[in-house]
Amino acid sequence: MGALDVSKGTVKSIYALGAKLGMVERGNGHEDALHALVQGLTGKESITALTPAEAQAVLAELRRRSAPAAVPQKKQARKYEALPGGLSEGQQKKVWYLMFQLEKFDPAPEGVQLRDRLCGLISRQFGVTAFPTQPFRFLTFAQGNALIEGLKSLTERKEREYLHSDQYRRKQEAAGK
Repeated sequence: MGALDVSKGTVKSIYALGAKLGMVERGNGHEDALHALVQGLTGKESITALTPAEAQAVLAELRRRSAPAAVPQKKQARKYEALPGGLSEGQQKKVWYLMFQLEKFDPAPEGVQLRDRLCGLISRQFGVTAFPTQPFRFLTFAQGNALIEGLKSLTERKEREYLHSDQYRRKQEAAGK
């Protein structure tokens, strides 16, 4: 072996990772997926003819391919606590749904969170103090219905304004529609 040849341990590592990925076919010479990968990366057909740098590039690609794909975490449904005499679980879900819809068409100023915005709407509409950690704490069931109706009309109005805005027109032109 010359000074620029790859070590036997590195060759074994390449074959081991290739076998783990199912890329090695025994008795098929250099006509398997591993050798096709090596040729695609380095232009060489033989693994033993690789330089140490090329071998490391092949190993890096094999490791990248063998890394487990990130499994998307299943979103757990948010649990809402129904308060006695207050908003029901369904009302709370509807309010948050409408708040996210409102956010699409009328984004809050930078630094203002959705919870803070909801607290401001509740304070303005009902004159009740609302805290970001428990915005519905002091609302009654009837006030929850009124809040939902108010959010529906606000969201519809903001959607209409957005659809007639220059921002929407520019976005549609950029999309080629």
